[in-house]
Amino acid sequence: MKQFLTTSALFLLAVFLFGDHAAAQKPYVYAALTDEGNIAVIDPGSSTLLQRIQVGRDPMDVVLNADKSRLYVSNTGDISVSIVDLTEAREAQVLRLPVNRRGIYAGVMIRNWEGTRIYVAERSDDPGRDLRVYVIDTQKENVINQFDAGKNISALTISYDGTKLFVVNKGEGIRVFNTGDYTQIGSVSPLQGHESEVRGMACSPTAPLAYVSYGTANKIQVINTADNQQTGIIDVPKYHTGIQKRVVFSPDGKYAFVINHKNTFRELDGINVIDASKNEVTKIFNSGVVQHGITVNHNNRVVYIASSDLKWYNLLTLEHIRSISLRTALGGIVVVDR
Repeated sequence: MKQFLTTSALFLLAVFLFGDHAAAQKPYVYAALTDEGNIAVIDPGSSTLLQRIQVGRDPMDVVLNADKSRLYVSNTGDISVSIVDLTEAREAQVLRLPVNRRGIYAGVMIRNWEGTRIYVAERSDDPGRDLRVYVIDTQKENVINQFDAGKNISALTISYDGTKLFVVNKGEGIRVFNTGDYTQIGSVSPLQGHESEVRGMACSPTAPLAYVSYGTANKIQVINTADNQQTGIIDVPKYHTGIQKRVVFSPDGKYAFVINHKNTFRELDGINVIDASKNEVTKIFNSGVVQHGITVNHNNRVVYIASSDLKWYNLLTLEHIRSISLRTALGGIVVVDR
């Protein structure tokens, strides 16, 4: 009996200590301040900009490593990726991409689902140049591979099972690569009649599903990533139209978010929300002009959006919660509970 009481007391103490620690965690948003060459550390709870961390020129995409201790930043004005130590809140390392040509910069960047690999594409101001994708090992913190991936790379995304990397060549098409040996294993046929407008793509993290955006076509192509075939088309409804660009899924695969830039006076700059269970656009967030920054917290309850302000929305009600004005251009963002 005494042993039982002692064990129970220790268990309750552990629950109290670790439960209290978990409860003390709160979200922090890390946002690329593109014009400043900094990463902003933001506390949404108090609507406070806590700190700026200097990185490279024109930072844009930001992704986390496996344990969310390091932030990788694509410096699109340089040929480099900054690695930020989130515990020490400083740039710990700069990886220079092994580029041997002039006029090439770091471009779009993503991570695999586990956070063990980072994929960063080259960028060029010349849309006719052939470009490469570099593979970074987040444990070694080094470039371990590279491969040719076509021209004008505007999006990268990985299938839910992690076996395929899709590379969108803006205005041209979509290449498919094996993530084991980085050989091209196929392609996705662009939406018929809108081949020149292909822009963005994202794969669901939970199903063999992907959405492809097509600029002013106001149509979203639905792809089965198991066979790379089209399974449907989502027509963007009236009052949601414009120029559709980047696509991002929520971690649970329930929603996809498509950046929308207005093309006429009556349209909106914001985010189209797709219900992935219905393949249907259900709402548009009137958030203003968004370049890259969309992220969802780990429990799929809040989506953060970086326009001229940092704004966040409730994913249960799809209603706006709060905003913070940073008075500067925002690029990519991630949210981390600490």
